[in-house]
Amino acid sequence: MTAPSTDPGASTAPAQSTASTVALEFDEFDRRGRLVTLSWEGAQHLSQTGLVEVLPAGRDTWRLIPCGAVGSVRVEGLSVRVMPAASLGLTQLFFLLDHAADDPFLASSVQARDDDELWTSVAESMARLAHQALAPGLLRGYRRVDEALTTVRGRIRLGDQIRRHPGMTIPLEVTYSEFTPDIAENRILRTAAHRLQFLPELPDATRRRLAMVDARLSDATLIGQGSPVPAWTPSRLNARYQDALALADRIVRRISVEVEDGHAASAAFVTEMPSLFERFVEAELTAALDGHGGRLLQNPVVNLDSGTEAGDAPSGRHSAPPDDGDHISVRTGLVYEVDGEPVTTFVPTYPTDRRARAAEHYRLLAACTALGVDRAYLVYPAQRRDDAPQPRRIVHTDISIVEYPVDLSRGPAESQRAIVELAEHARELAAPPAARHRTESRHRTGSRHRTEPGHGTGSDHSTGSHDAEGRRHAR
Repeated sequence: MTAPSTDPGASTAPAQSTASTVALEFDEFDRRGRLVTLSWEGAQHLSQTGLVEVLPAGRDTWRLIPCGAVGSVRVEGLSVRVMPAASLGLTQLFFLLDHAADDPFLASSVQARDDDELWTSVAESMARLAHQALAPGLLRGYRRVDEALTTVRGRIRLGDQIRRHPGMTIPLEVTYSEFTPDIAENRILRTAAHRLQFLPELPDATRRRLAMVDARLSDATLIGQGSPVPAWTPSRLNARYQDALALADRIVRRISVEVEDGHAASAAFVTEMPSLFERFVEAELTAALDGHGGRLLQNPVVNLDSGTEAGDAPSGRHSAPPDDGDHISVRTGLVYEVDGEPVTTFVPTYPTDRRARAAEHYRLLAACTALGVDRAYLVYPAQRRDDAPQPRRIVHTDISIVEYPVDLSRGPAESQRAIVELAEHARELAAPPAARHRTESRHRTGSRHRTEPGHGTGSDHSTGSHDAEGRRHAR
């Protein structure tokens, strides 16, 4: 493996080299790439990870261009790291990964500084949590075993016995429960420790601790690369395992390590930021808004042409009619409704440039029209620390679309607080019916100011949803 070639037309992403490793770091939206020297087999390994696009640029020379994912890959002494554009460190990245899972965030899963090396941080955290989990002893459980034996154990499966061994008394097809350490929890822990110990350039102490975990769980079956990960359910019995399992489960699902001759031929951790960000916003808004008569709906289908001609009563707003023909449907985002009536909608979007957000404004305008609401929120990662919510009134309409940045670089607590503030403002839009009647006359006389989080009064002059609906009906 030689050092990357010099390319005057390429980006100036930092490249750091040691005696054995060449390190390249990219921004996830970098489209110029870097030139490297790599064998055909190494280029194939790197391309298969999906982290970068590998384009031929000469004999054993390849141009690497990020292709929309973030993560870290090591192959043939080359370390390629693609970082999120939102200036996230490891702590924030794993925080978002936890929201992409079905179980809740465990703050103790990964302890790392933002400038730590990903592989070392994950390996050390796994070793520490696994040793804490195994200190009181090995967890065991009952596992169903179907086996053919020469003696009776458990229950004879008569159907299988007759079908497989007609007219024979042995072997016997039996089913029994075995109290064993070969259970899902131990399989996941062992597989994570086994894969990580082959990573290159780990501290010797960390590698030894991972090997000790692997040996301690030797009676548990290793999960093959690409094989389904067994399910486990948090319970009182495995409570001491849960912190370690939260990390080990992500390692087994998201980190691949191919081992040849006792060494890692390649190691890859690759994930996609758009889906992580969308899951984070959805999870936090659901937790903040569900209950007390309100709920958050995920992309309810609405047809733009489901209304009726002038003079007739309009049809339902966010309940699409039966599919009785060709309709123009629109994705409505995360719709907040109270007592069955839509209040507002949120659309998480990861592309942060203004041109990409403009397309979402058109979509939100259509969604607001179909839902019959006058407010929508476009939620995206902030690019600067001083980014603040910005309402945009759509001309010739009563609809406002609020650009709502979330600064992920400030850490998990600040990111969550930003979403909670957004949810609180959505609740203010859903005033109780009595309060809406009391303020109806005030809205009609022109006192129509709303205060957005981060803005003073007067930053947006949008009418109430009921007033806007009345004017639309009158048309």
